[in-house]
Amino acid sequence: MKKPAYYLAVFGKPDPPDKDTVDSGRYYLGIRGTDTPGERGDIILLCCTSSYSEDTIIAPGIGIVLTKNKESIFYRYLPFSSPISKDKIDETFTGEDREKLSSIKFNTYWLFDISGESFSNATRGVFINWP
Repeated sequence: MKKPAYYLAVFGKPDPPDKDTVDSGRYYLGIRGTDTPGERGDIILLCCTSSYSEDTIIAPGIGIVLTKNKESIFYRYLPFSSPISKDKIDETFTGEDREKLSSIKFNTYWLFDISGESFSNATRGVFINWP
């Protein structure tokens, strides 16, 4: 079994069919060419921006990648019992990953890789609401 890669996906205001809700199990990639990131079993920290919820940015759960095509990544949504705040993400991410996050625009969708260290630090002590 391969070691998973970790990603952070940012959801803006939902606007189906191209911009789904975080719990939909689909992350629309937009125009990316042929470099669709993520493989089955990879883990995505799912975040929402202020145009999505009341907080500036929160991480309400994770997604386990199931499959993908050139337009979307499909994942199994697993919500946290309590969302992770932007402050906790900032405190626990490595400098490189914090820099990537600070570079996003809060009104669009973004997807980028993060280190296993950042993912582990941000989710340490956080419970998942298993279905």
